[in-house]
Amino acid sequence: MKLPTQIAVALVGVLLVLNVIGELLEFKGKIVPEFMKIRKYFARKRNEKKETAQTLKEVRQLLSEVNGHYSADNITKRDAWMQWVNDRANVYDDSIVEINSKLSDVTDALKDNSRLTEEMFIQSSRDRIIDFATKVTDDNVIVSREEFNRIFKVYDKYEKFLEERGLTNGEIDIAIHMIRESYEHHMKEHTFLEDVRGFSK
Repeated sequence: MKLPTQIAVALVGVLLVLNVIGELLEFKGKIVPEFMKIRKYFARKRNEKKETAQTLKEVRQLLSEVNGHYSADNITKRDAWMQWVNDRANVYDDSIVEINSKLSDVTDALKDNSRLTEEMFIQSSRDRIIDFATKVTDDNVIVSREEFNRIFKVYDKYEKFLEERGLTNGEIDIAIHMIRESYEHHMKEHTFLEDVRGFSK
């Protein structure tokens, strides 16, 4: 035999002996270095190759799916859908602007209406209080307690209304003063309508 062949045979023999020793030691429960378990080393390498091949296959499949999603046809469909969404958004934007404009008009009308209602309430309350003050200053007119109570309620609501809105009163101070004096006078003299006509309260 030639020298290289002898070396190769010797190496194979050494590897086989190491493998047999490794298998025996492992069989007895000992921890054995991998170089002494040649069969397991090659089995592990084969498994690693299979796993690598499987991983490469999965990556190729994933790339194929990604390419399918981004094909020219899908991109065209996506662009068409995005254009449709933009068109709807523009239509809705115009509608929203129109609705906001109408709401603004309605809000302005409501503010005007609210302001008018407030002015009417204030003026009506003032007129009632001033008219009643004129009535109670006439000694020939007999007034009931109920009329006084009602006008006091009107005055309280009027004052509360002004206070809530930060408005000031000034037009009816004298009138309410006259009404209160008249009420005190009728209380002292028992000259309410109920007292004069003999009605019970």
